[in-house]
Amino acid sequence: MSQQSAPQFLVASAIICVLGCLVGALLPIVVGSTAAFTGSVTSSGLLGLVFTVRNLQLLRATGEPSLPPAVLTTIFGGWFMLAPLLYTDIGFLATAGTQLAGTVISTFGLYVTVAGLTDGPA
Repeated sequence: MSQQSAPQFLVASAIICVLGCLVGALLPIVVGSTAAFTGSVTSSGLLGLVFTVRNLQLLRATGEPSLPPAVLTTIFGGWFMLAPLLYTDIGFLATAGTQLAGTVISTFGLYVTVAGLTDGPA
């Protein structure tokens, strides 16, 4: 296990993923979306939160991205972007907010993933 510290932008990216997943999970509850959408996205968000937090934990512990949680973080971001398209009458705020959270999670999660695949983060 490496004792070097992770680059600040990678740590910030992982933190943004955690916050985005938390927002994505709570938003349907806050805006009062349909029960099916709220259940699906909130339960997915809580599961995604496990992987985003693990991603951040491993990044801070080793100084390097860990691919399994980084890839799963990116996948959960993709689900947040796709989920509003699969449900009807969920409302504008639930749709826009969940898709925005998904875009942010996917973007920063993919950055951490790519950094883990390359020789070193930029």
